[in-house]
Amino acid sequence: MSMNLFSSEVQKLVNKEVQWVKLLPADPRRYLLESNEIFTVYRTLTDLFDLSPDYKDVINIYQKVLKDPLVNNLLDNLSNWERDFVKAHNKADYLPNQLWLLLDWGVKITDDKRMKQAIDKVLAHQDEDLGQFLAFIEAYDRKTKTKYPMWSSALCDHNLIVSVLLLAGLKDDERVKKGLHRMNELLKKTTQGWGWKCELWLYYKRRGPGRVNDVCPMIVADALRGYWILEEKDWPKNLIDAGKTLLNCWINRSTDKPYIFGHGKNFRLPRAPFFWYNIGTILDATSHYPELVKTQAFKELIAVSLIEFPTDGRFIPKSIYMYFKNYSFGQKREPSPWMTLFLSRIYKRAVEIDSKIIDSIKNINAKSLKGSKGGDKYKIK
Repeated sequence: MSMNLFSSEVQKLVNKEVQWVKLLPADPRRYLLESNEIFTVYRTLTDLFDLSPDYKDVINIYQKVLKDPLVNNLLDNLSNWERDFVKAHNKADYLPNQLWLLLDWGVKITDDKRMKQAIDKVLAHQDEDLGQFLAFIEAYDRKTKTKYPMWSSALCDHNLIVSVLLLAGLKDDERVKKGLHRMNELLKKTTQGWGWKCELWLYYKRRGPGRVNDVCPMIVADALRGYWILEEKDWPKNLIDAGKTLLNCWINRSTDKPYIFGHGKNFRLPRAPFFWYNIGTILDATSHYPELVKTQAFKELIAVSLIEFPTDGRFIPKSIYMYFKNYSFGQKREPSPWMTLFLSRIYKRAVEIDSKIIDSIKNINAKSLKGSKGGDKYKIK
């Protein structure tokens, strides 16, 4: 987009000096506003410039978001929650992931009936007694060696679904309140500390591959991605402790790695959209909580994430989902405005919470930090 299309106030904001930019090799704000990726422009205005949704420029750009071909492509291809089996929680066609991405782009459920209908289908399937949200799966009977459809649920489903519903603005919905109560009661002590672990699926004796009493880092991250919407008084007592347990998975990576959740090359290369265990996912999930931002683990992860930024401050993806090959973050050739913005707003949150964090991060030798197994092949070069 041309800068001439924005008001004089926005044009002045682009040139205003801000502290968080000092973390990057160059200021990306003008690049983001001039991007043809309209949802990135919208989120730049609201998240980097803190402009109100009622501001004229923001209103105009949001109307373009709703008409954008890339946004509508995803809306037209939303998974059918009542028909499509959930095959894995890290897939791009897993409905809660799709909804999370649309909400992150700024799409409101009140403004698109496809999104509203998808949310309504998710809300319609919940265990009335426990409050746990359900997903449509293909179960397997070992005795008869046959497969059959059923509504079940893993915490991978439930915690993310509740966070998505919170981000959608439904914190006062009674079903969401019941879902939160379920999340709260399943927050418990694990081998690594307070957190959520992989529980047995509801109505189906199956659980994930990790050790029984280990924390599941991804389930913790999914919970943190929604709780920040609520007032602190509505958080479960040990929520921040759970966040510290998540960050300690990084600190203790060479001695106590949760099964399948490593910290090597795949973890360290930010991979959008941030559906699964990845440095971007963890930084985004924890960056809303001041106590977590001030930890050594958070600062180290920020330092590692900054390694991949070229001198112009425009992030080029090196790990992608092929499902999103038509989006800037689904190719490895050119800078991605969305990924640049996604990481930039994490840095902005962190610096606004702790103004001293910039010096702390710059004093970290990120390239010397080894991966989960500690060997040289896990060392960033």
